[in-house]
Amino acid sequence: MKSIIYILYFVIFIPLLSACAFDKLAKEAPIAQKGVLNLRSWDLDKDGVVNLDGEWEFFWQKFLITDSIPNQTQKYNQHFLKVPSVWNHHIVDGERLSGNGYATYRLRILLNGDYPDLSIKLLSFGTAYELYANGKLIVSNGKIGKNAQEMKPYALPLVCTFPIYSNELELVIQVSNYYDQHGGFWNSIQLGNSRQIQIYRDRLVAIDLLLAGCFLIMAIYHLGIYFLRRRDTSALYFSLGSILFGLRTLITDERYLLHLFPFISWETNLRLEYITFYSGFSLYIMFFHSLYREEFSRKLTTLIRITFFCLIVFALATPPLFFSKSLVYVQIMMLLIGVYVLYTLILAILHGREAAKIFFLGYLVFFAAITNDILFDAQIIETGYFASYGLLVFILCQSFALSVRYAQSLSHIEDLKDNLEIKVEQRTAEISQQNQALEQQKAEIYKQAQVIEKKNQNTMASINYASRIQQAILGSSEAITSNFEDSFILLRPRDIVSGDFYWYTEVKRSGSTLLGSEHKTLFFKVIVAADCTGHGIPGAFMTVLGNTLLDEIINENRVTNPGKILSLLDRKLLMKLQKHNVNDGMDMTMLIFDDENNKVSFSGANNPLYFVRNGEITEIKGSKFPIGSTQYKEKKKFDSHTIDAQAGDVFYIFSDGFQDQFGGPQGMKYYKKRFREFLLSIHHLPMKEQKELLEKELLAWMGEEEHQTDDVLVIGIRV
Repeated sequence: MKSIIYILYFVIFIPLLSACAFDKLAKEAPIAQKGVLNLRSWDLDKDGVVNLDGEWEFFWQKFLITDSIPNQTQKYNQHFLKVPSVWNHHIVDGERLSGNGYATYRLRILLNGDYPDLSIKLLSFGTAYELYANGKLIVSNGKIGKNAQEMKPYALPLVCTFPIYSNELELVIQVSNYYDQHGGFWNSIQLGNSRQIQIYRDRLVAIDLLLAGCFLIMAIYHLGIYFLRRRDTSALYFSLGSILFGLRTLITDERYLLHLFPFISWETNLRLEYITFYSGFSLYIMFFHSLYREEFSRKLTTLIRITFFCLIVFALATPPLFFSKSLVYVQIMMLLIGVYVLYTLILAILHGREAAKIFFLGYLVFFAAITNDILFDAQIIETGYFASYGLLVFILCQSFALSVRYAQSLSHIEDLKDNLEIKVEQRTAEISQQNQALEQQKAEIYKQAQVIEKKNQNTMASINYASRIQQAILGSSEAITSNFEDSFILLRPRDIVSGDFYWYTEVKRSGSTLLGSEHKTLFFKVIVAADCTGHGIPGAFMTVLGNTLLDEIINENRVTNPGKILSLLDRKLLMKLQKHNVNDGMDMTMLIFDDENNKVSFSGANNPLYFVRNGEITEIKGSKFPIGSTQYKEKKKFDSHTIDAQAGDVFYIFSDGFQDQFGGPQGMKYYKKRFREFLLSIHHLPMKEQKELLEKELLAWMGEEEHQTDDVLVIGIRV
């Protein structure tokens, strides 16, 4: 903190003290009185440049030249106006003047000799003028006129050089203004020899360029910081604000930008002057809010942004005569906001915020400079414009605060690095111990995995062997396909062994012909599609039990009525399972073909029969009871159905695996309706081709996951 105070002391207070000391030692310059400036005792070559301040003769609504002024002074009342100042509110012949109008200024200067290289330096006027020296036009700025249509404003600071070969100089300035709220000229006019004036002007231009360069360098620096760390928006606001104030430095005072681009109009330059002022100020408010969010009101920041955005739009959309009148109210508002910023910075200091003291000191200088400029612009004090210098001090403080923040961050990082190295060493030792423990665990897990793998291999070998036994017991599909020329069997177990099974046999027994008059030996083809409770190994055991009982009922006892077969099977299965408290069962579809009489008998246990004739599919429902399962209290009944077979009839018997398969776009079941419609759509094709299409449809419905829900069994027979 002491370092920044020393820097500000040398940057600000030493130059101020030096300037004060120089003023006391320098010879006091004379002031014009009643239109006359007496420089008889002032040597321009030795004493230097003099300001032509004081009382000038003033002729309102008159454009007079040197020769006519003595005659006009007899005709009009004599008036004097202080320079520098504006003619607004000045009373002439009982009339209070506004900013609009035109007038002539006159000053007689008494010199102590002749000067062959005399120069005058002029800043901006309001808002066009012509300057005559001893009756000769030597310089003009813009075009004067008696109304807004005749005149053309311009504001380029100029230096004009002319010789004077007498000891008296008469200056006449004709001024007109219909574009700005203020009329007249509010800046001092300097008089001196050419070398002095040129040095004086070069020094002012150099200061403006130095300030603009400082602003630009700091803007680029903070913009780079923002791009490296975009979460910190304060650097962005500060950078943009510095760019705008750097631009403002080039379009005010010496207006160096107009010398580079003289085609810029007075109106454009004035709009830029206001817009850079408004937007730069609002950006700095946003900068403070981003730094101290807890102290700075968010609502007030939003209100300031909206207000200054409206002022910028107002400056762009309205003529200068309108938007320039709002400046005094904006200046009052900015003073109030500036006081609030000081308050928030004091709160930040009390809360111990980072670099708050440095920001407060820099902003205090900046706020004092802005206050000075506002009072000087309002003609309340006679000092000059110092906002750019105050802003430069504030930027230096910001840079110093930034360096402090980075130094603290670096120190913090170094501390973290030292602590991190210690923690890394500790953590490395811990990890080494953990690795050793993990290696031991890994070895144990590997041994366990080998044991589990061996058990899995033994289990899979047993399951595969069980599958071969199941296939041997249940028989081959060729027994069916060889006895039915156009038929297929689609069996797709979910696991290695299946809970769905098919069963086929041929039964020989005595019977009668259709007329009942002749007895002969009949052959019956019995085919079964069954779905046992569960799947995998439990289902496989049920398939073996079902196969054994069917052999006993049909092959040994020669029963050929399907309903009676299912009833006997149900009773025998219950007797077998109830001994061991097992409550499993099976769904079953049974077809018995009597080729001699062209009859097909059907009975179903919780499963239907589909048959297609002449392009129409018919469903014959089976009993609602399964085979086995003791939860049914009512007496089970399995009905038999007989169909007169015709050539081309197609019969389908199946388990519920196909229609209960999940899949499709929405992961739903295939469902019974879709299954029946698909069978109807392919019934006319050869049975071998139907089997292939059913397999493709099932895989397509399961999709990429290919997770089969249940065992699938479909048998198709064409007679």
